[in-house]
Amino acid sequence: MSLKQRIAEELELNSLWIDRIIARAPHAYKTYSVKKKRGGYRTIAQPARETKAVQYWLISNLFNTLPVHEAATAYKQGASIVDNADRHKDNSYLAKFDFLGFFTSIKGEMLASFLKAQFPDFDEDDLNLIVRVCCIRNRQTKSLHLSIGAPTSPILSNVMLYRFDSILGEVCRHLGVTYTRYADDITFSSNNKDQIRGIETILRDVIRQTPDLNLRINNQKTIFLSKKHSRRITGVVISNDGRLSLGREKKRLIRSMVDHYIKGKLSEEQKGQLQGQLGHAKNVDPLFVSRLRGKYGSKVIDGIIRQRAGK
Repeated sequence: MSLKQRIAEELELNSLWIDRIIARAPHAYKTYSVKKKRGGYRTIAQPARETKAVQYWLISNLFNTLPVHEAATAYKQGASIVDNADRHKDNSYLAKFDFLGFFTSIKGEMLASFLKAQFPDFDEDDLNLIVRVCCIRNRQTKSLHLSIGAPTSPILSNVMLYRFDSILGEVCRHLGVTYTRYADDITFSSNNKDQIRGIETILRDVIRQTPDLNLRINNQKTIFLSKKHSRRITGVVISNDGRLSLGREKKRLIRSMVDHYIKGKLSEEQKGQLQGQLGHAKNVDPLFVSRLRGKYGSKVIDGIIRQRAGK
């Protein structure tokens, strides 16, 4: 049975409808832009509903069977930005790197080549189906690539970087350096300053060893930090005593928003933002949330958090 027949049977669709989805998939995306915290905009491209249905089938039946390295802390069960930061909290020196155009740099032909190696029994039609369903077509270049916003992009990026993570992780293990990757955010930490200063050379060497991934470092986001500076990893601050924290500015913002919430000065959009901030704070810095309960009352704080959970 072909892959198309399996999908049609399990999703209870006829083959003509599946053919239509495959043909339209790279073009049927809703795109919009969201503002980045540090300026500029990020383009989000979400596939059509019927394309998403096939993508979720592929995740459950194919992609979830492929290995994800332990260094990858995004887009997998039990992992989070808190877990990502927690692994580095006992080290004094940090090095942070970022990849350029992470999802969009993963092209359709790269995905097809990777999948052929993972599923050698798949024929060209099977591979073409997966690539078309999982990729968006660039209007300028006409090439296919992953997009920010498709359900399959996160897991595909993780499984395709398994070899990269394995090589880099093994080198770091021998050096006694902690390595994690949260999507395109790469973090190294150590108590040896010289090791951290030399880690960029190692990272670039591993990138050269995996040319099929087309990885490029965003030099503008390369950062080296010590306890003399605020050590922030994926939005989580590591204090000098090794605790995870929101940081002073974020705490000040949340207190101000709670004050305005109590006084009825927040718009519905701002209330949603506060709910999100408190939910994040509960995971990162529960002691801070406990102090908020002491200042404003558990009824107020827990009421906001319950609203976020839809209770």
